[in-house]
Amino acid sequence: MSLYSRVLEAVLLPIYNAVNGRDYVRHRVFLERSQWWPAERIRDFQWQELQRLLKHAFQEVPYYRRKYATVGISLGDVRTWDDFRNLPPLTRQEVNTHRQELCSTSYSGRLLPDSTGGSSGVPTRFFITVESFDWRDAAAQRAYAWSGCLLGERTLYLWGPPVGPQTASQINKDRLYHWLRRELVLSTFRQTDQFWEESWRQGAAFRPLFLVGIVSSLERFIRYGQMHGLVLPGLRAVLAAAEPVHDSLRRHIEDALRVPLFNTYGSREFRSIAAECEVHQGLHVNAENILVETKNPSTDGPSEFLVTDLHNYGMPFIRYEIGDEGELDSKPCPCGRGLPKIGTIEGRTLDILRGKDGRTVPGLFFPQLLKDITEISEFQVEQKSLDELVLSVVLAAPMSERSQELLRSQVVKVFGEGTRLEVQQVPSIPLRTSGKRRVTIGLGR
Repeated sequence: MSLYSRVLEAVLLPIYNAVNGRDYVRHRVFLERSQWWPAERIRDFQWQELQRLLKHAFQEVPYYRRKYATVGISLGDVRTWDDFRNLPPLTRQEVNTHRQELCSTSYSGRLLPDSTGGSSGVPTRFFITVESFDWRDAAAQRAYAWSGCLLGERTLYLWGPPVGPQTASQINKDRLYHWLRRELVLSTFRQTDQFWEESWRQGAAFRPLFLVGIVSSLERFIRYGQMHGLVLPGLRAVLAAAEPVHDSLRRHIEDALRVPLFNTYGSREFRSIAAECEVHQGLHVNAENILVETKNPSTDGPSEFLVTDLHNYGMPFIRYEIGDEGELDSKPCPCGRGLPKIGTIEGRTLDILRGKDGRTVPGLFFPQLLKDITEISEFQVEQKSLDELVLSVVLAAPMSERSQELLRSQVVKVFGEGTRLEVQQVPSIPLRTSGKRRVTIGLGR
């Protein structure tokens, strides 16, 4: 740990927390201890937190009160884990349709609006509390720390910054935030050879100890470096996010950079859900804050994950169908942590899209953009040619001029001048035979 990182964690953050009445530091200290608890003690802690959350949901959240009454379940009926699994799951459609009814009638703190990128084709808009934000932040930093990536250590992000116009105040605030944390964030939505050349130039000058990125962006960044004999001296680890990490890609990245890769799993609804430790035998769930189940635990093979946020009392997510599939792993980890593990994750794979000049655009671009266009409830993007995109949308309301302009300007900005975007309003988006929606369809698919 660098001296700056020690000062940030031990001095600056506690001062900030004390002045602003925040709980990040307290949760971070707790999580450092609790990860070494036996699995049974962690499970007991989850049950205690879950009982408090359920009491709140049954008494103070109108939608849950009605939803559970409809199937004949009262709070007194939930006495065991098996009883809990009888509660009907929460869907994305329910969150979007009943957002206000899912908010607590007794919660008096600030509710922070947020939204998913809609990588399932259905953006989800919701609220979190400041208390929940601090739990999430502490859990995320602990997960990153398993790779050695601590706050204040130089970290290069190949990421997707906010889409659309930002005020000067927002830009300056973001710059200060990343400067204090010693982070360099590069947007990877426009992927040309010139972009990768500049990314490597900036990265080498920044001298990162850690590299964090969207999986597909990491792959292209590394391939460009290999083609041109570029290296990042001093790099200690790579952290992969947002897309599945397959064994062949893991080997390629680790061989190319000669550092270990740490897989992470999260979402906008919950932030950090799970991550690999130094043993790399599955992903440890941030179980003190998040409860992960599989929808069909008796199924031999992957099953859809159900996720419960144990501390978002403003708008509780209980047994939420997140849309990803995988398998839980009951074997203890040689690292000694008692945290439960996810063995495999089969997340959504989005096709790569292309521009006329040869640039590549990650499929995550459209989910990131369309989460800010609230009139769109479902979507699918198909690339017909290098200069033609068709966006099929199910609208909750007619699109405003502002939304249409944001959509047009960002597509041209990322794909290049001359790109045609056709927006088609449709009554529904077809599902594949697997029951899943194809969100981005690239050329030749």
